[in-house]
Amino acid sequence: MKEPAEFELQDERTAEKRYGEQLRKDARNRPRPQSFTGTKVPEGPRALPGQFFGRVALTKPDEVMTGKRNDFYIGERHATVDGVEVYSWTAPIACSYFRKNHQHTSRNQLGELCGDVAVIRSYAHVNGRITEFEDDVLRDDAPSQPFPRRGLSVPAAPAKRSPLPGKRVSEPVVPTLGAAVESDTAGLSSRMGMTSHSKGINEGSGIRAEELLRSQLSAPRGKGLGPVLSTLQADQYELVTLSPQESAVIEGQPGTGKTIVASHRAAYLVNDETPRSHRVAGTVLVVGPTSGYSRHIRDIVQRLGDGSDQIVVLSMPELMGEILKLVDDPTGPASSVWFDADSMLGRLARLAIDLCRKAGVAGLSRKMVYECLQMNRAGGRALTQNVEWSSYLRSLPVYKKALSLRVHRPLLSLIEWEVDRPSDFGRIGHVIVDEAQDVTALEWSLLRSINEGHAVAKGNSWTILGDLNQRRSDHTLSSWDSVFDELDLDPDTKIRHLARAYRSTKPILEFANQLLPRKHRRAEAFQYDGPPPWLHKVNAKDLGSAVRLDATRLIDAYPLGTVAVITVQPDPIRKTLRKAGWTAKSFDMRLWIYNGTEVAVLQPDSARGLEFDAVVVVEPADFPSNYGRQGPLYTALTRANRELVVVHSKPLPRELKTS
Repeated sequence: MKEPAEFELQDERTAEKRYGEQLRKDARNRPRPQSFTGTKVPEGPRALPGQFFGRVALTKPDEVMTGKRNDFYIGERHATVDGVEVYSWTAPIACSYFRKNHQHTSRNQLGELCGDVAVIRSYAHVNGRITEFEDDVLRDDAPSQPFPRRGLSVPAAPAKRSPLPGKRVSEPVVPTLGAAVESDTAGLSSRMGMTSHSKGINEGSGIRAEELLRSQLSAPRGKGLGPVLSTLQADQYELVTLSPQESAVIEGQPGTGKTIVASHRAAYLVNDETPRSHRVAGTVLVVGPTSGYSRHIRDIVQRLGDGSDQIVVLSMPELMGEILKLVDDPTGPASSVWFDADSMLGRLARLAIDLCRKAGVAGLSRKMVYECLQMNRAGGRALTQNVEWSSYLRSLPVYKKALSLRVHRPLLSLIEWEVDRPSDFGRIGHVIVDEAQDVTALEWSLLRSINEGHAVAKGNSWTILGDLNQRRSDHTLSSWDSVFDELDLDPDTKIRHLARAYRSTKPILEFANQLLPRKHRRAEAFQYDGPPPWLHKVNAKDLGSAVRLDATRLIDAYPLGTVAVITVQPDPIRKTLRKAGWTAKSFDMRLWIYNGTEVAVLQPDSARGLEFDAVVVVEPADFPSNYGRQGPLYTALTRANRELVVVHSKPLPRELKTS
């Protein structure tokens, strides 16, 4: 006979299957007038797969929310399945699952409902199928069988038993004073008992579904970001669901969940089951650092956003390419001198446009404005009397050359936006900027024009995420106050912090944190176990072969995961791989394959915002530093989830020599 937990697992799979069927049925009846095909016929509504993220059991039924039952699910959309309510993860009632009280108001009475929560269940999926679940018991008066089953008769559980397959049960929390723990409740798990850690779940500081989360973090990394709503923690949920009426700056060290928050927030802001007061009417523009980042999050944003065409995900280079209608990648550095990245350059461009228009210049184009800047003259007057700026403007290359150079893309994009604003982006309702520490003042000026120029309402807000310790250039802004100045935001805009690092193990994070000033080593590693970083010193002539061998070992160690080599000088590594029989899978030679295995070979810029099971960092001494900080190296070291290898022939940076 099957164990009760196995019965429950099958029961949950059946319920989820019925949920998917219901969503497909509902989708056929749900209009989707905002999406059109090339034939101008409205596109059929997209049906979500129908996935449960969680389940909530109350101490007693809630007449309004649960009817005669005392439980409900949290899923992708609202539906009623066999008399059980499934609420969307974007609905305010989801706070009962995510355990954050910022959704509580006197009108919705969610505070009372959340106080009645006895047990919350979180699910793990593999290939769209529930594989296990974990229960967090929040009250010691929780019923022994909190979740009614689908007509199954199961014998009462014995008082003690070993953990069952497919089910984990966490300790009860926030006990009712003076109440005794019933024997049936104690029989839920041999690990039952009070702990100070578990008490924090109701206070928003503890970890929900802790064992499930640890299991998922130790599992192989996929190539793209997947939904994490089952294990999304209270601090992350609060940031995802902030009102879009005010701007938010979210700071956190690597692996604290900034990209998770950015992607899930984009979907939250456009989901039609999000409360109207938190829904954005126009387009949500998500801006990241690289095209790899865009690919990394695009699928999950579209899925969680129900396929909405209100979300546009672009890297900063992709955004500028879209504005300029250019498909070729530019060449050269992002900036050579501070003038290249200064927002003053944008102000001079706007002045030139204004003077040309006042002078009645016909057919104004970006080429004409750019050439006005070169001459430091527009509409019959000089743009600036400053000697340094005059000299810089005169040094600008000819227009055709400027189009091909990376350093001038922000300026040309800003001119194009101001002269002939493209309509491709629709009306902007909110802008989310991830890896914001790498945005220059001139790029912020462009983003401000985009957010204001196509705004649904005056004073569009922002969600800005970043880590100033990961700055890769002296020509980016060194403080959030400087960002506030560029965007004309209230100087008292609240800076929120993500304090728990989920991605990298404690040994990896502690190793990388040596590069930071002590006062900035704030993140607490969630994953304690893992091999220490391996420092592999070799002769310079053996560097390439050592990297290949280390990468091969890591591929063997993580056959279902992902492995990357991050290096300032990728050509020697690529040459070594090619000699050993590896071939480039992509035109940009970032992905290499051999006998069905893959390894990514990336420069530091391309690795931003990404994560891998294991990483080989090559020659730390070659990584550029800025203002005494090692932002690019710090970013590279923290891309690893499970294992980090550092291969070097040159001396390590002083901060890492103590390891």
